[in-house]
Amino acid sequence: MQIDIKPSKTELILACQVSPSFKTTKKLETTLEQVLKTSVHSFEFRRAALVLVREGSPPVWWYAENEFIPITENKKAYWDALYRNINQSEINEEKLLESLHPVAYTTLPVILQTGDPVGTMEVGIFNTDSGTADYMLIKALSLGRHMADIIQESIFESQKDRQFRKLAAWLEVISTISSTLDIRQVLHVVAQLTADLFLARTCMYMLDKNEESILPTVAVGSYDNQLKDKFKALKNYPIFPAINIAIKNKRPVIITPKNIKKYIPVDIIKDFNYSWMVMAPITKKDKTLGILQVDRPYGPKGFDHEETEIISAIARVTAIAMENARLVDVLSQKEFLLHRLVNKIITAQEDERKRLASDFHDGIIQSLIGIWYRMQRISSNSNKDPKEWYQEISDLTAILSEQIQDTRRILYDLRPVILDNYGLVPAIESYSEKIQEQHNLKIELALGKGNVRFPSKLEITLFRIYQEIITNVIKHSGATKVKVDFSVDKNEIKLSITDNGSGLCKSALKQSQIQNRLGLASIKERALLLNGTSKINSEPGKGTQVQVVIPIQEYEEIKE
Repeated sequence: MQIDIKPSKTELILACQVSPSFKTTKKLETTLEQVLKTSVHSFEFRRAALVLVREGSPPVWWYAENEFIPITENKKAYWDALYRNINQSEINEEKLLESLHPVAYTTLPVILQTGDPVGTMEVGIFNTDSGTADYMLIKALSLGRHMADIIQESIFESQKDRQFRKLAAWLEVISTISSTLDIRQVLHVVAQLTADLFLARTCMYMLDKNEESILPTVAVGSYDNQLKDKFKALKNYPIFPAINIAIKNKRPVIITPKNIKKYIPVDIIKDFNYSWMVMAPITKKDKTLGILQVDRPYGPKGFDHEETEIISAIARVTAIAMENARLVDVLSQKEFLLHRLVNKIITAQEDERKRLASDFHDGIIQSLIGIWYRMQRISSNSNKDPKEWYQEISDLTAILSEQIQDTRRILYDLRPVILDNYGLVPAIESYSEKIQEQHNLKIELALGKGNVRFPSKLEITLFRIYQEIITNVIKHSGATKVKVDFSVDKNEIKLSITDNGSGLCKSALKQSQIQNRLGLASIKERALLLNGTSKINSEPGKGTQVQVVIPIQEYEEIKE
């Protein structure tokens, strides 16, 4: 979905609680002011502010305004009002910006001083619509991470403690991964933290499913707008030789000015002024998801062994974050599907009750009432010769026979008696014969042994799966022929249904399972109830095949 971005009125506030002893230096203040001023231009914020709240002392803050965007209200009054709101906030409040009602909001884990626990920096987007706010929030996260790193660097530089700086970076990476499941936020924050930690540029490429081309994802550090445009233009660019090696060896590749032309295309080196680089694979098990690239375009020194290992470790935890986000996404889809299935079950129950009520009221009950009235006539004329009532009794007998058949039909639809008495295979045969009589659909059966019995739960579940598949074929496929293969061995049951209908493309099949065709989801869920699997293969114009496999080692009741 295309979002209409309207950043010209967007405002950003970063807020963080710090210890009362926190003090700034002139150099730090100048740097933070310059970063804010640069950000309102490069990110197109209308205003931006960083507020550090200290217990027992007034807040410390810096702000900047974009002079290229007209501001009609009184600037001083705006900042005075904001200052009062922040100053009146309770220091122990978890969310300082909550009272200001941001349109989009998130937090970053930060350690600003030695000995402090992991704290949070709040990031709030104001004065815009929700779509723009979500888009700008991703940019704001990189800015917030960068400003926190500047403060850290200033403090740790004075303490001459680089090891603590690295430890703080690790804690923040771990806290970022554990505090949010938005993978876009994780990637931006981790990239910015890596860039600041190594005083370098950082970017991430994802790989296409065949690991043949790159998909630019995140770029932070000294990437100006022109470089960012060039970075985005690398979409679907063939993977570099260095990336190939990183994928193959599952290890980072160290690139120097001496070997760079061996690993990176010449035009890419020229466009991005590459010199010293590390490319670390973002790997999940045996699958490489992407590449974390860290580079220093200038200077005589590249990356030593320790730095390379840290970059590699950051890539590994990034892979964990991506996998966690993927699993949460899958879980949320399953939860959504579960809600829809529950609604379908409830609706189906009510529809079934209405259908039964209608069948009994309009059919069986009306016929029985008619029989009752005609029997009353016979009873009231008991003096007549019984031979005169033979035809009437014969007619009533025929009507009763019809109602018995109707009652059996209703009971069969609820649960086929043949399934309980004779088993799954005869029930499939009987149901298929009925479908062929009612619909213009030829069903070819290859059912193997018909005298094999299974536990009741397994039989009814497989029968309902078969019913659901045939119903989908009738409703959606336009098929004229269906082939059913059923086989059993000592380990599993296999049920395969193939039709010659219209079929589905892969994207439509995925959507149908999530949104439109709840029958397909029902098949999958029923199979899972038996610890089984279901697989759907379909192509446009080539029909659809549904395969269900159920393990049977755990069932001891199976007999012939």
